[in-house]
Amino acid sequence: MSTNPKRLYSLEEYFEIEKNSDIKHEFIYGEVFAMSGASPNHNRIAAAIGSQLDQQLVDTTCEAFINDLRTKTHNQIYKYPDVVVACDPRFQTIRGLESLTNPILIVEVLSRTTENFDQEGKFQEYQQIDSLRYYLLVAQNEVSATLLIREDNNTWTSQSFNTLDDVIALPAINCSLTMRRTYLRVQF
Repeated sequence: MSTNPKRLYSLEEYFEIEKNSDIKHEFIYGEVFAMSGASPNHNRIAAAIGSQLDQQLVDTTCEAFINDLRTKTHNQIYKYPDVVVACDPRFQTIRGLESLTNPILIVEVLSRTTENFDQEGKFQEYQQIDSLRYYLLVAQNEVSATLLIREDNNTWTSQSFNTLDDVIALPAINCSLTMRRTYLRVQF
């Protein structure tokens, strides 16, 4: 019995696919994965976080981007985080398409199907980004968030937030996120 090998794409081929497609794709070591749509709760949470960050970053060199900003995590990995913040954003351009290269904060809204990979696999990929200081995981089916923080010695610590009264402090970008606002319109 024979099995068909996976089709591996070059980085140039990936960007050509992205340039000519109506949907987003992630690129991981030559494999191309189509991005699926998100639930209403997922969108509500990402928008609420992006809005909170945008309001606090308005007079700074930092910017918040939501959903559609391809981010380079490694020479062979390109992802679309739910929310990403960069200070003095830098971009790599391939085939006329820009990819962010220096995020300081990445936020992923968890779903039942991606939760384990977001917590482990994506975290391992995102740790390769030198500029990354914060990785925030936010549940969409309950009030729960985990903030992973890169310390000065390059180790990671975590903080958990489980009530609507909790506030997530992000001192490296002089911002905070309230759980109440993050979950304002979310329906469980």
